Amino acid sequence: MKQEIEQYKNQLKETWEGDPWFGRAGRLLLGEVDEKMAFIKLNGQHSILELVWHMYTWKAFAANRLQANATEDLHYFESQDWRELDHSNTALWQEGLQKLEASQTELLAVLQQLDDAALEQNVRERDYNNRKLIAGVIQHDIYH
Repeated sequence: MKQEIEQYKNQLKETWEGDPWFGRAGRLLLGEVDEKMAFIKLNGQHSILELVWHMYTWKAFAANRLQANATEDLHYFESQDWRELDHSNTALWQEGLQKLEASQTELLAVLQQLDDAALEQNVRERDYNNRKLIAGVIQHDIYH
């Protein structure tokens, strides 16, 4: 049965590219960001560039953990979180957007291969199940 998985897939799609109840979807919002603005760090906060790479890291983590043949360990993803980005390298903006888009596509493809029973399985190297992981990715995208 894939009823719950389908609901999660729909939520991921809606928050990224649809018409969510809370406002505009992530892809639309990021598409409106002026590239120069993406590199600005106001009052010591993270730049939009850093947020994009941060979101990509944890969406990629989720896709990785939902696969039986996951190759990266937890330390890899933790070391990539809030990674040091060269804010003088303007190519990082488009690269980050592409990676975030690809991680969304990968996560949806991985979910397509699962059934609802997989939601009860624990996430490798974590103390929660796949249901919490997927719901968390959706919440994380909305938050940022």
